Amino acid sequence: MENEVQALISAVIQILLFTLLPFIWWLVTARRKNPFLEWIGLKQLKETGSQKTWLWILLGSIFFLVFSIFVLYTIRNLETAMSRFSGLGFKALPSILIYSIFQTALPEEILFRGFLLKRLASRLPFRVANTLQAALFGLLHGLMFASQTTWLTSMLIILFTGGIAAYLGFVNEKKSDGSILSSWGTHALANIFAGLCSAFTLI
Repeated sequence: MENEVQALISAVIQILLFTLLPFIWWLVTARRKNPFLEWIGLKQLKETGSQKTWLWILLGSIFFLVFSIFVLYTIRNLETAMSRFSGLGFKALPSILIYSIFQTALPEEILFRGFLLKRLASRLPFRVANTLQAALFGLLHGLMFASQTTWLTSMLIILFTGGIAAYLGFVNEKKSDGSILSSWGTHALANIFAGLCSAFTLI
């Protein structure tokens, strides 16, 4: 129970930290135009286009889960955020869910797809804006392991996480009417999968 409480506190702190810059920006530039949650894309998921949003989410999730097996195998000997769950089995499940859904997926989606992509896309062509936010997302994740592994592995992590970020940005803005609920769900599923692999020593 103590681990879960600590995980919840960490999640709340992380959400607040990652939401601070977007909130200040909204306060200064957009508070008279849109409510904050809608401005960052925390709004009802509305489908656009001929194909169902849930299909894009499902196909994206399946692809990333399969490909992430390869990435997780590549970094299996490195110390990662998921290492804390190593070998704990079902006992780690509540902490994995809190960490995956609220401590990482939600704040990262708010900052990168809810804030950064939307602000860039308001000034640049969407492809450029989406590529920039994806590159920054990939670099952030790749550089975390730069001191622990080879440049080739770091590059693989950058390309994989950057590819995910680009896909999530596309699904949010082009298939979900700007809602980040799509990317939050896909991102959380990928993190839960990685946490379970660690908890049950599957890779």
